Amino acid sequence: METTQTLRAARKFGPGYFIREQMELREWTQEDLAEVMGITLKHINKILQDKQPITLETARILSEVFNTSAQYWMNLDTAYRLWKEQEKSEKEIEADIKSMIYERMPVRDMVRKGWIPPFSSTQELKAETLRFWGWGTLDFSKLDRQNIPCYTRKSTAYHQFNASYALTWYQMARNIAESTPRRAYSKTRLMDLYEQLHRFTTDQYGIPQFLAELEQCGVVFFVLPHLQKTYLDGAAFLSGENPVIVYTGRYKRIDNFWFTVAHEIAHVLKHLNAKSPFILDDLKDGEQNEIEEEANAMAAEKLRHDEITKFLDPYLNYLSASRVEECAARYEVHPSIIIGKLTHDKKLSYKNIYLYNEDVLALIPGKYRL
Repeated sequence: METTQTLRAARKFGPGYFIREQMELREWTQEDLAEVMGITLKHINKILQDKQPITLETARILSEVFNTSAQYWMNLDTAYRLWKEQEKSEKEIEADIKSMIYERMPVRDMVRKGWIPPFSSTQELKAETLRFWGWGTLDFSKLDRQNIPCYTRKSTAYHQFNASYALTWYQMARNIAESTPRRAYSKTRLMDLYEQLHRFTTDQYGIPQFLAELEQCGVVFFVLPHLQKTYLDGAAFLSGENPVIVYTGRYKRIDNFWFTVAHEIAHVLKHLNAKSPFILDDLKDGEQNEIEEEANAMAAEKLRHDEITKFLDPYLNYLSASRVEECAARYEVHPSIIIGKLTHDKKLSYKNIYLYNEDVLALIPGKYRL
Protein backbone atom coordinates (compact mmCIF):
# COMPACT_ATOMS: atom_id res chain seq x y z
CA MET A 1 0.00 0.00 0.00
CA GLU A 2 1.06 3.58 -0.57
CA THR A 3 2.33 5.28 2.58
CA THR A 4 3.03 8.98 2.23
CA GLN A 5 2.02 12.16 3.94
CA THR A 6 0.06 14.75 2.02
CA LEU A 7 0.68 17.71 4.36
CA ARG A 8 3.92 19.16 5.64
CA ALA A 9 4.88 22.14 7.73
CA ALA A 10 5.19 25.52 6.04
CA ARG A 11 8.72 26.54 5.19
CA LYS A 12 10.87 27.37 8.24
CA PHE A 13 13.45 30.12 8.23
CA GLY A 14 16.75 29.33 9.87
CA PRO A 15 18.68 31.50 12.36
CA GLY A 16 20.55 33.12 9.47
CA TYR A 17 17.40 34.92 8.31
CA PHE A 18 16.87 36.51 11.74
CA ILE A 19 20.55 37.37 12.19
CA ARG A 20 20.44 39.23 8.87
CA GLU A 21 17.38 41.16 10.11
CA GLN A 22 19.34 42.29 13.16
CA MET A 23 22.32 43.21 10.99
CA GLU A 24 20.13 45.33 8.69
CA LEU A 25 18.71 47.21 11.69
CA ARG A 26 22.24 48.06 12.73
CA GLU A 27 23.55 48.46 9.15
CA TRP A 28 26.29 45.93 9.89
CA THR A 29 28.25 43.99 7.27
CA GLN A 30 29.35 40.39 7.70
CA GLU A 31 32.80 41.71 8.52
CA ASP A 32 31.31 43.89 11.29
CA LEU A 33 29.49 40.94 12.85
CA ALA A 34 32.56 38.72 12.63
CA GLU A 35 34.56 41.37 14.42
CA VAL A 36 31.90 41.85 17.14
CA MET A 37 31.46 38.10 17.76
CA GLY A 38 35.16 37.32 17.53
CA ILE A 39 34.80 34.58 14.93
CA THR A 40 35.99 34.22 11.35
CA LEU A 41 34.19 35.68 8.36
CA LYS A 42 33.93 32.16 6.89
CA HIS A 43 32.17 30.95 10.03
CA ILE A 44 29.74 33.90 9.93
CA ASN A 45 28.96 33.18 6.27
CA LYS A 46 28.05 29.56 7.06
CA ILE A 47 25.80 30.63 9.94
CA LEU A 48 23.99 33.16 7.76
CA GLN A 49 23.38 30.46 5.10
CA ASP A 50 22.18 28.04 7.82
CA LYS A 51 24.90 25.62 6.83
CA GLN A 52 26.45 25.75 10.29
CA PRO A 53 24.30 24.59 13.26
CA ILE A 54 24.10 27.00 16.18
CA THR A 55 26.11 25.67 19.11
CA LEU A 56 25.37 26.61 22.72
CA GLU A 57 28.43 28.85 22.76
CA THR A 58 27.38 30.63 19.56
CA ALA A 59 23.84 31.06 20.94
CA ARG A 60 25.22 32.69 24.08
CA ILE A 61 27.34 35.10 22.03
CA LEU A 62 24.38 35.99 19.80
CA SER A 63 22.23 36.61 22.89
CA GLU A 64 24.79 39.13 24.16
CA VAL A 65 25.23 40.83 20.78
CA PHE A 66 21.50 41.17 20.00
CA ASN A 67 20.13 41.38 23.55
CA THR A 68 18.09 38.17 23.38
CA SER A 69 18.16 34.85 25.20
CA ALA A 70 20.44 32.03 24.15
CA GLN A 71 17.37 29.76 24.12
CA TYR A 72 15.83 31.91 21.37
CA TRP A 73 18.65 31.10 18.97
CA MET A 74 18.76 27.44 19.99
CA ASN A 75 15.01 27.11 19.36
CA LEU A 76 15.25 28.75 15.95
CA ASP A 77 18.05 26.43 14.93
CA THR A 78 16.33 23.29 16.26
CA ALA A 79 13.04 24.11 14.51
CA TYR A 80 14.86 24.73 11.24
CA ARG A 81 16.88 21.48 11.44
CA LEU A 82 13.72 19.49 12.16
CA TRP A 83 12.01 21.10 9.16
CA LYS A 84 14.99 20.25 6.96
CA GLU A 85 14.87 16.65 8.16
CA GLN A 86 11.18 16.54 7.27
CA GLU A 87 12.04 17.87 3.82
CA LYS A 88 14.60 15.13 3.42
CA SER A 89 12.05 12.50 4.42
CA GLU A 90 9.58 13.83 1.86
CA LYS A 91 12.20 13.49 -0.87
CA GLU A 92 12.83 9.93 0.23
CA ILE A 93 9.11 9.17 0.11
CA GLU A 94 8.83 10.69 -3.38
CA ALA A 95 11.78 8.57 -4.51
CA ASP A 96 10.02 5.51 -3.11
CA ILE A 97 6.83 6.35 -5.02
CA LYS A 98 8.74 6.90 -8.28
CA SER A 99 10.76 3.70 -7.89
CA MET A 100 7.52 1.76 -7.25
CA ILE A 101 5.96 3.14 -10.43
CA TYR A 102 9.06 2.70 -12.59
CA GLU A 103 9.45 -0.91 -11.45
CA ARG A 104 5.95 -1.75 -12.59
CA MET A 105 5.49 0.54 -15.60
CA PRO A 106 7.89 1.46 -18.47
CA VAL A 107 7.24 5.15 -17.84
CA ARG A 108 9.59 6.62 -20.45
CA ASP A 109 8.24 4.35 -23.18
CA MET A 110 4.68 5.28 -22.20
CA VAL A 111 5.48 8.99 -22.38
CA ARG A 112 7.13 8.50 -25.81
CA LYS A 113 4.02 6.71 -27.07
CA GLY A 114 1.73 9.40 -25.63
CA TRP A 115 0.01 6.99 -23.24
CA ILE A 116 0.67 9.35 -20.36
CA PRO A 117 1.61 13.03 -20.66
CA PRO A 118 5.04 14.36 -19.68
CA PHE A 119 5.19 15.19 -15.99
CA SER A 120 7.26 17.66 -13.95
CA SER A 121 6.81 16.25 -10.45
CA THR A 122 6.27 13.02 -8.58
CA GLN A 123 2.74 14.10 -7.73
CA GLU A 124 1.90 14.59 -11.42
CA LEU A 125 3.31 11.15 -12.23
CA LYS A 126 1.33 9.63 -9.38
CA ALA A 127 -1.89 11.33 -10.55
CA GLU A 128 -1.40 10.07 -14.12
CA THR A 129 -0.66 6.57 -12.84
CA LEU A 130 -3.87 6.52 -10.80
CA ARG A 131 -5.85 7.81 -13.80
CA PHE A 132 -4.28 5.20 -16.08
CA TRP A 133 -5.20 2.28 -13.83
CA GLY A 134 -8.47 3.74 -12.58
CA TRP A 135 -7.30 3.44 -8.98
CA GLY A 136 -8.01 5.59 -5.95
CA THR A 137 -4.75 4.64 -4.25
CA LEU A 138 -1.35 3.61 -5.55
CA ASP A 139 -1.43 -0.11 -4.83
CA PHE A 140 0.37 -2.42 -7.26
CA SER A 141 -0.38 -5.38 -5.03
CA LYS A 142 -3.70 -5.48 -6.89
CA LEU A 143 -1.79 -6.75 -9.92
CA ASP A 144 0.01 -9.35 -7.81
CA ARG A 145 -3.27 -10.63 -6.38
CA GLN A 146 -5.39 -10.54 -9.50
CA ASN A 147 -3.96 -10.24 -13.01
CA ILE A 148 -0.37 -11.46 -12.64
CA PRO A 149 -1.35 -14.97 -11.43
CA CYS A 150 -3.81 -15.21 -14.34
CA TYR A 151 -1.07 -14.17 -16.78
CA THR A 152 2.01 -15.91 -15.44
CA ARG A 153 0.35 -19.29 -15.15
CA LYS A 154 0.27 -19.19 -18.94
CA SER A 155 3.97 -18.43 -19.27
CA THR A 156 6.88 -19.18 -16.95
CA ALA A 157 8.96 -16.74 -19.02
CA TYR A 158 7.51 -13.78 -17.10
CA HIS A 159 8.58 -12.82 -13.63
CA GLN A 160 6.60 -10.30 -11.61
CA PHE A 161 7.95 -7.09 -13.11
CA ASN A 162 8.10 -8.22 -16.75
CA ALA A 163 4.52 -9.33 -16.27
CA SER A 164 3.68 -5.89 -14.85
CA TYR A 165 4.96 -4.25 -18.05
CA ALA A 166 2.80 -6.60 -20.13
CA LEU A 167 -0.19 -5.90 -17.90
CA THR A 168 0.44 -2.17 -18.31
CA TRP A 169 0.09 -2.72 -22.06
CA TYR A 170 -3.06 -4.74 -21.42
CA GLN A 171 -4.50 -1.95 -19.27
CA MET A 172 -3.91 0.54 -22.10
CA ALA A 173 -5.67 -1.86 -24.47
CA ARG A 174 -8.59 -2.12 -22.04
CA ASN A 175 -8.82 1.66 -21.74
CA ILE A 176 -8.97 1.99 -25.52
CA ALA A 177 -11.50 -0.83 -25.91
CA GLU A 178 -13.83 0.70 -23.33
CA SER A 179 -14.10 3.89 -25.38
CA THR A 180 -14.47 2.13 -28.76
CA PRO A 181 -17.97 1.90 -30.32
CA ARG A 182 -19.05 -1.66 -31.07
CA ARG A 183 -21.91 -3.75 -32.41
CA ALA A 184 -23.54 -6.62 -30.56
CA TYR A 185 -21.29 -9.68 -30.67
CA SER A 186 -22.36 -12.61 -32.85
CA LYS A 187 -20.33 -15.78 -32.29
CA THR A 188 -22.08 -17.51 -35.20
CA ARG A 189 -21.15 -14.71 -37.58
CA LEU A 190 -17.55 -14.78 -36.35
CA MET A 191 -17.33 -18.54 -36.91
CA ASP A 192 -18.59 -18.11 -40.47
CA LEU A 193 -16.05 -15.34 -41.10
CA TYR A 194 -13.27 -17.47 -39.62
CA GLU A 195 -13.96 -20.20 -42.17
CA GLN A 196 -13.44 -17.67 -44.99
CA LEU A 197 -10.36 -15.99 -43.49
CA HIS A 198 -7.85 -17.44 -45.96
CA ARG A 199 -9.69 -15.95 -48.95
CA PHE A 200 -9.27 -12.41 -47.57
CA THR A 201 -5.48 -12.87 -47.52
CA THR A 202 -5.24 -12.94 -51.32
CA ASP A 203 -7.24 -9.80 -52.08
CA GLN A 204 -5.46 -6.49 -52.59
CA TYR A 205 -7.91 -4.90 -50.15
CA GLY A 206 -8.39 -8.05 -48.10
CA ILE A 207 -7.13 -6.65 -44.82
CA PRO A 208 -9.48 -3.65 -44.62
CA GLN A 209 -12.36 -5.82 -45.90
CA PHE A 210 -11.70 -8.48 -43.28
CA LEU A 211 -11.43 -5.93 -40.47
CA ALA A 212 -14.72 -4.36 -41.57
CA GLU A 213 -16.36 -7.81 -41.43
CA LEU A 214 -14.79 -8.45 -38.03
CA GLU A 215 -16.34 -5.20 -36.83
CA GLN A 216 -19.75 -6.36 -38.10
CA CYS A 217 -19.35 -9.48 -35.94
CA GLY A 218 -19.08 -7.27 -32.87
CA VAL A 219 -15.36 -7.88 -32.40
CA VAL A 220 -13.31 -4.83 -31.47
CA PHE A 221 -9.95 -4.69 -33.29
CA PHE A 222 -7.08 -2.23 -33.14
CA VAL A 223 -3.30 -2.03 -33.39
CA LEU A 224 -1.43 -1.11 -30.23
CA PRO A 225 2.41 -1.21 -30.29
CA HIS A 226 3.94 -3.39 -27.61
CA LEU A 227 5.93 -1.90 -24.73
CA GLN A 228 9.59 -2.58 -24.01
CA LYS A 229 10.33 -5.97 -22.43
CA THR A 230 6.86 -7.31 -23.25
CA TYR A 231 7.56 -9.12 -26.56
CA LEU A 232 3.88 -9.33 -27.43
CA ASP A 233 2.38 -10.12 -30.82
CA GLY A 234 -1.27 -9.85 -29.92
CA ALA A 235 -3.98 -10.32 -27.35
CA ALA A 236 -7.58 -11.38 -26.93
CA PHE A 237 -9.82 -10.28 -24.07
CA LEU A 238 -13.38 -9.37 -23.20
CA SER A 239 -14.68 -5.81 -22.90
CA GLY A 240 -18.18 -6.14 -21.52
CA GLU A 241 -19.97 -8.58 -23.82
CA ASN A 242 -17.62 -7.96 -26.75
CA PRO A 243 -14.38 -9.76 -27.56
CA VAL A 244 -11.37 -7.60 -28.36
CA ILE A 245 -8.43 -8.54 -30.58
CA VAL A 246 -5.28 -6.44 -30.49
CA TYR A 247 -2.32 -6.66 -32.88
CA THR A 248 1.01 -5.09 -31.89
CA GLY A 249 2.71 -4.99 -35.30
CA ARG A 250 5.83 -6.37 -33.61
CA TYR A 251 7.08 -7.89 -36.88
CA LYS A 252 4.96 -5.84 -39.33
CA ARG A 253 4.74 -8.68 -41.86
CA ILE A 254 1.66 -9.79 -43.76
CA ASP A 255 2.10 -13.43 -42.75
CA ASN A 256 2.55 -12.41 -39.09
CA PHE A 257 -0.61 -10.31 -39.17
CA TRP A 258 -2.78 -13.09 -40.56
CA PHE A 259 -1.44 -15.78 -38.26
CA THR A 260 -1.75 -13.54 -35.19
CA VAL A 261 -5.33 -12.58 -36.05
CA ALA A 262 -6.25 -16.21 -36.76
CA HIS A 263 -4.65 -17.25 -33.46
CA GLU A 264 -6.51 -14.61 -31.46
CA ILE A 265 -9.85 -15.45 -33.08
CA ALA A 266 -9.29 -19.04 -31.94
CA HIS A 267 -8.86 -17.75 -28.39
CA VAL A 268 -12.06 -15.73 -28.69
CA LEU A 269 -14.04 -18.73 -29.91
CA LYS A 270 -12.55 -21.31 -27.56
CA HIS A 271 -10.76 -19.92 -24.55
CA LEU A 272 -11.98 -16.59 -23.18
CA ASN A 273 -14.09 -17.07 -20.06
CA ALA A 274 -14.36 -15.98 -16.43
CA LYS A 275 -11.21 -17.92 -15.49
CA SER A 276 -9.24 -16.63 -18.49
CA PRO A 277 -10.64 -13.13 -19.18
CA PHE A 278 -7.57 -12.18 -21.23
CA ILE A 279 -4.74 -13.86 -23.12
CA LEU A 280 -1.52 -12.05 -24.07
CA ASP A 281 0.53 -13.77 -26.74
CA ASP A 282 4.21 -13.95 -27.61
CA LEU A 283 3.90 -16.24 -30.61
CA LYS A 284 7.63 -16.53 -31.22
CA ASP A 285 9.04 -17.48 -27.81
CA GLY A 286 6.03 -17.78 -25.50
CA GLU A 287 5.45 -20.96 -23.55
CA GLN A 288 3.30 -23.53 -25.30
CA ASN A 289 0.42 -25.06 -23.38
CA GLU A 290 -2.85 -26.72 -24.22
CA ILE A 291 -4.78 -23.61 -25.16
CA GLU A 292 -1.89 -22.11 -27.14
CA GLU A 293 -1.40 -25.33 -29.05
CA GLU A 294 -5.11 -25.46 -29.83
CA ALA A 295 -5.09 -21.83 -31.03
CA ASN A 296 -2.01 -22.52 -33.19
CA ALA A 297 -3.66 -25.58 -34.70
CA MET A 298 -6.86 -23.67 -35.50
CA ALA A 299 -4.91 -20.78 -37.07
CA ALA A 300 -2.83 -23.23 -39.12
CA GLU A 301 -5.97 -24.96 -40.35
CA LYS A 302 -7.61 -21.70 -41.44
CA LEU A 303 -4.43 -20.64 -43.26
CA ARG A 304 -4.09 -23.99 -45.06
CA HIS A 305 -0.73 -24.94 -43.52
CA ASP A 306 -1.14 -28.69 -44.01
CA GLU A 307 -2.14 -28.26 -47.65
CA ILE A 308 0.84 -25.94 -48.25
CA THR A 309 3.27 -28.46 -46.75
CA LYS A 310 1.93 -31.41 -48.73
CA PHE A 311 1.92 -29.49 -51.99
CA LEU A 312 5.45 -28.05 -51.70
CA ASP A 313 7.36 -30.83 -49.93
CA PRO A 314 8.41 -32.48 -53.23
CA TYR A 315 9.83 -29.19 -54.54
CA LEU A 316 11.75 -27.86 -51.51
CA ASN A 317 15.19 -28.60 -52.93
CA TYR A 318 14.49 -26.40 -55.96
CA LEU A 319 11.59 -24.23 -54.90
CA SER A 320 10.76 -21.49 -57.40
CA ALA A 321 8.67 -18.35 -57.16
CA SER A 322 6.26 -19.75 -59.73
CA ARG A 323 5.72 -22.86 -57.59
CA VAL A 324 4.97 -20.72 -54.53
CA GLU A 325 2.50 -18.67 -56.56
CA GLU A 326 0.89 -21.83 -57.92
CA CYS A 327 0.41 -23.10 -54.36
CA ALA A 328 -0.99 -19.73 -53.29
CA ALA A 329 -3.53 -19.73 -56.13
CA ARG A 330 -4.61 -23.33 -55.51
CA TYR A 331 -5.27 -22.90 -51.79
CA GLU A 332 -6.31 -19.24 -51.87
CA VAL A 333 -3.67 -17.91 -49.48
CA HIS A 334 -1.24 -15.03 -49.76
CA PRO A 335 2.28 -16.14 -50.90
CA SER A 336 3.79 -14.55 -47.78
CA ILE A 337 1.85 -17.06 -45.66
CA ILE A 338 3.52 -19.87 -47.57
CA ILE A 339 6.99 -18.38 -47.07
CA GLY A 340 6.24 -17.78 -43.38
CA LYS A 341 5.14 -21.38 -42.88
CA LEU A 342 8.19 -22.82 -44.61
CA THR A 343 10.66 -20.62 -42.73
CA HIS A 344 8.94 -21.38 -39.41
CA ASP A 345 9.37 -25.10 -40.10
CA LYS A 346 13.01 -24.47 -41.13
CA LYS A 347 12.32 -25.84 -44.58
CA LEU A 348 13.38 -22.54 -46.10
CA SER A 349 16.12 -20.13 -45.06
CA TYR A 350 14.90 -17.27 -42.88
CA LYS A 351 16.57 -14.83 -45.28
CA ASN A 352 13.55 -15.45 -47.53
CA ILE A 353 11.01 -14.31 -44.92
CA TYR A 354 10.41 -10.96 -46.62
CA LEU A 355 9.57 -12.48 -50.01
CA TYR A 356 6.05 -11.33 -50.93
CA ASN A 357 5.93 -9.43 -47.66
CA GLU A 358 5.61 -5.72 -47.02
CA ASP A 359 4.92 -3.47 -44.06
CA VAL A 360 1.48 -4.71 -43.07
CA LEU A 361 0.79 -1.59 -40.99
CA ALA A 362 0.56 0.37 -44.25
CA LEU A 363 -2.30 -1.93 -45.31
CA ILE A 364 -4.32 -1.52 -42.10
CA PRO A 365 -6.70 1.46 -42.24
CA GLY A 366 -5.70 4.36 -40.02
CA LYS A 367 -8.78 4.13 -37.80
CA TYR A 368 -7.43 0.84 -36.40
CA ARG A 369 -3.88 2.09 -35.79
CA LEU A 370 -3.37 3.88 -32.46
